Amino acid sequence: MGKQVNPDAAGYLLEAAACKKILKELERLAEKYKRKVDREQAARKAEFEAVMQYSSEKDILDAYGWEFITEKQYDRYLELFREGQNALEHHAPTSSEIAYGILCRMAASVQRDIQEWEFCALTPEQQRTARERAEKNQIEWKRKIAEIKKRRGIIEDDGHPTIADIN
Repeated sequence: MGKQVNPDAAGYLLEAAACKKILKELERLAEKYKRKVDREQAARKAEFEAVMQYSSEKDILDAYGWEFITEKQYDRYLELFREGQNALEHHAPTSSEIAYGILCRMAASVQRDIQEWEFCALTPEQQRTARERAEKNQIEWKRKIAEIKKRRGIIEDDGHPTIADIN
């Protein structure tokens, strides 16, 4: 007698295939926004480097007085000059950065859907094997994380397993 086959498996696999198409488009869009975010970051860095060419706020005022920079640039340059590297690293997110984050979250959700549909298409025996493999992987990851924490001195090793080691 042959293996027990889930009669809905073909439908589940079709759903997974559709999700893969959507995932591909989401990843394409996310990459587009990632490039835009990278360009914005490069522009902020270039602006910061331009500001750091001035040795004092008076030099920035002089550049504005001689109309080398606009009033808007003057205000921005003063802000950057006063805040320094912190302004470059901790800026308000741009709409492109927000869009990129949304697309990444959507792609992760679709990826989870793909895994779920593909899992549903498995036979009960294959599902059981997949669950066991996932549990073993989870235990192994927790062991590795605990090992890293021990090496960094975050947690102490007294030789006894902790609840974190067990969970």
